[in-house]
Amino acid sequence: MRIHLESVHRSYRVRRPPQTGSRLTRLVRRVSSEVEALRGIDLRVDSGERVGYIGLNGAGKSTTMKLIAGILTPTAGRVTVDGRDPHRDRRRLSAGLGYLAAQRSSLWWDLPVKDSYQLIRRVYDIEPAVFRRRSDRLIAHLDIGRYLDTPVRELSLGNRTRAELVGTLLHAPRLLLLDEPTIGLDVFAREAICDILRNIPQDVFQDTPPTIVMASHDLRDVEAICDRIVMIDGGRLVYDGKLDELRAHGGGRRKLVVHHTAGHRLPVPPGLTQTGDQTRTLTTYAFAQGELPSELLGALFVDPEINDVRIEAPSLEGLIKDFYPRNR
Repeated sequence: MRIHLESVHRSYRVRRPPQTGSRLTRLVRRVSSEVEALRGIDLRVDSGERVGYIGLNGAGKSTTMKLIAGILTPTAGRVTVDGRDPHRDRRRLSAGLGYLAAQRSSLWWDLPVKDSYQLIRRVYDIEPAVFRRRSDRLIAHLDIGRYLDTPVRELSLGNRTRAELVGTLLHAPRLLLLDEPTIGLDVFAREAICDILRNIPQDVFQDTPPTIVMASHDLRDVEAICDRIVMIDGGRLVYDGKLDELRAHGGGRRKLVVHHTAGHRLPVPPGLTQTGDQTRTLTTYAFAQGELPSELLGALFVDPEINDVRIEAPSLEGLIKDFYPRNR
């Protein structure tokens, strides 16, 4: 599915206590104001793309997701999914849409998991043989077979999210909207979810892979699943490009991390800058890619006071932290 947002604005009317007046006035009175969540978003996502949608809290990520899903309508501008208005054609487009939002259940709360899956089969009119093959594959991949007879409300957060993801994928959606899918999960649940999203089984999606738009605060998940990054700040897009292009914004900076015996002092060679994150047993240098003197490495490797030497490329999280202040 293709997504197109053209000059999209979305505002909310909110009511808040007044800033002045007596305590009773602030308690009972409300002042109405308008909050602009999105301010002229232009975005195109082609079929089969995997896009990481990142931003700070309140940046407008969830609002964008709801506009694409047809839950909300734009205040101004135009949103289309496969050339259709997702709100007006919501019934038609929903057959190809999978929407998984953090800690919001799309399964029936009091029913066993397997009964929810049967209801999904009937809602989307999935052929029994296809449903059986698809559900068996997904259940095995996410390791939730032992919980099929358990009511959804009794599952832990991690197991519930796994069960929700199976339910989201059962009808083989052509568009997957994932709003913080791994928030609050332990490492095993997070890895299982990332693995299936990174390598969606071919017997589930027999033709082209789905388009994925994933909003997440966990940049490890974005890096593992997505090829393209879209960054939003204050309702405006501030970056849209490939992961490799984002890394290029770091200017090729690298870190040389040296672990040594306590109190051992190291020189600061030309071209290297000693950073502030030092301890008695660790010294860190910053340098530009290609400017690390080979003689320095040779000296470090033969120094008996050196325990370990490591070169680190900038993390995605570090690049984004550096990127935001430049675009505010």
